[in-house]
Amino acid sequence: MVIAVPLNTASSLLLWSNCIYVTGAVLTLTSAAMVLYEKHSKSQGQALRWGLTPEIVVIVAAFICLCGTVGAISFGNMVSHLKDVDLEAYKTSARLQISQANTFAATANQKAQEAREAAAKVEQENALLGGSVEKNAAVARKAEADLAKANKETSDFAHSLQQQQATMQEQAKVSPQLTSYQIQVLASVLKPFAGQDVSLHQTGDTVVARLGATIKMALAQAGVTTKYYGTDMGALYQGVSVAVHAPNDVPPIANALVMGLRQAGIDVHPVVVPERIPAGQVGIFLGPN
Repeated sequence: MVIAVPLNTASSLLLWSNCIYVTGAVLTLTSAAMVLYEKHSKSQGQALRWGLTPEIVVIVAAFICLCGTVGAISFGNMVSHLKDVDLEAYKTSARLQISQANTFAATANQKAQEAREAAAKVEQENALLGGSVEKNAAVARKAEADLAKANKETSDFAHSLQQQQATMQEQAKVSPQLTSYQIQVLASVLKPFAGQDVSLHQTGDTVVARLGATIKMALAQAGVTTKYYGTDMGALYQGVSVAVHAPNDVPPIANALVMGLRQAGIDVHPVVVPERIPAGQVGIFLGPN
């Protein structure tokens, strides 16, 4: 049976075993000197009264040497085994670290390659964009030169027309209406509530009407009915509101509407309108921001 001890303890025990062995060797040398001295004394006619003392010292020295030798061999083997175990563990850890380093390096090389490809693509796109910008700049300069040759009336008319078109484009850009993708996303959020009804109220505003039409399209794609969908003339609704009858009477579809519209980038306000929304029902009120 092998006793498992730490390497430091085994090394310490090996040192003590060696010390015991050296002590036994010293005693053996001492006993040998005593025997030689006793023989020399007898040859000189001197009688020593040591009796069995040299023999006892020899036996004790031999026993101590045996203990030291056994300890040295045992603990020496133990130290060697523990060092082999530590060396194998170190090799295993080193192989694991090398494998991880190789994996990290491969990942880094892949990311670097992707970054280089992306940079090359961006550079190519920038080159194409630079050519397009230069071409557009040349067209613009030619247009300005042609416009400078026109008379003042034509110039004023063209300027007014440009201002009107820019205003219309800006108004269309800021109009809060849902895109086709946003309609599909809102419809998917409301799919679980197919068959339920939502009333849709809006003011007589063109921008609001566009938003109301796209919201109705999303409701229709989700299977949600709009038994009331109309313009409330003279109403002063502001922004987009999802209305319920009471704070403690909030159908799940109301929360889904708020979440879906907010995901579409619409600022939604949950409100309570008991005089307009019956119990258990949900309404949407649309007005200009």
